[in-house]
Amino acid sequence: MRRALLLGALWILALGACVPGGRAARSTPAFGVALDGQPVTSAMIDAARASTGLPVRLVEFYAQWPDNPAGSVEASVADLGASLNAIRAAGAVPCVTWEPMSIGAGGTETVIPAQRILSGEYDAYIAAWARAVRGYGLPVLLRLAHEMNLERYHWGTDAAGYGPNSPELYKALFRRVVEVFRAQGANNALFVFCPNVDSIPVAAWNKPGAYYPGDAYVQVLGMDGYNWGTTHTKAAHGYDSSFRSFAEIFRPLHDELRALAPTKPVMVFETASASAGGDKARWAAEAYGTAADWGLWAVVWFEVDKEQDWPLRKNAKDDPAPGVRPHVTDDPAWLDKLLGARP
Repeated sequence: MRRALLLGALWILALGACVPGGRAARSTPAFGVALDGQPVTSAMIDAARASTGLPVRLVEFYAQWPDNPAGSVEASVADLGASLNAIRAAGAVPCVTWEPMSIGAGGTETVIPAQRILSGEYDAYIAAWARAVRGYGLPVLLRLAHEMNLERYHWGTDAAGYGPNSPELYKALFRRVVEVFRAQGANNALFVFCPNVDSIPVAAWNKPGAYYPGDAYVQVLGMDGYNWGTTHTKAAHGYDSSFRSFAEIFRPLHDELRALAPTKPVMVFETASASAGGDKARWAAEAYGTAADWGLWAVVWFEVDKEQDWPLRKNAKDDPAPGVRPHVTDDPAWLDKLLGARP
């Protein structure tokens, strides 16, 4: 009954976020940050809040699966619990980017074969996570196996196995995890389907919609995309990048997701802008304005020094317009209102 009420509230509120003709009503999105490392600590959240100068209402972090599911459950669940509690103390909502791959020596990533998951080998590990989420008692966004339309991840197979069979394998994997959570009564887990704005490789089989597990398994739609500015060159990267607006980057995927599941809430779970080639601060402000126009409920900024100068610093020396700030919600109960009531 509780899950039915929760999903019913999501459905009704998602409908309320749209107006006739499929156009989203203007709202104020929540500001979130994606942080590197776990467990997440209060100091990490405080640093992000101080750096951005914005109210952090969603905190995203990354967690990988163990290669040996029987030997790492206790430590994994302990890290999860510590992160969730720190995020709750900060008045924010947690989002876990849950990556079914293990990290070996030297940072080597090894994707967990789908058959190990589908055969039930990981059921006890998944169930332990589900019980931890259920015990938390508040909504937890679970962004399972994100950016599945990038060969960079090839979830469920090795790199050579990424191909026309990948969408069906992905859907089976996603559904299996959701079903284990449901069996444990973790009804406060909101599963996120989150493709990347670009599909690589570009192929008929590799479209975001082909991976969609179905309305019964997904509560939130997500998008990832970055403004690389002029940091990429043909000589070094194979193409010349340009300073592109949030709308230009996200509109095609946004429109595809809205058509795929019109009643689902949509959020951005990774974005940021490089400084090279334009006005980073103004880009950020305009990005949140576009998000409001589209009726997005949250936009998560990748607040990590990785690849580019992604962090959004309110007084950075290279910020051409430090007085231009995104307009975001300061309501700590923004997700409560989305759900209608706490679970």
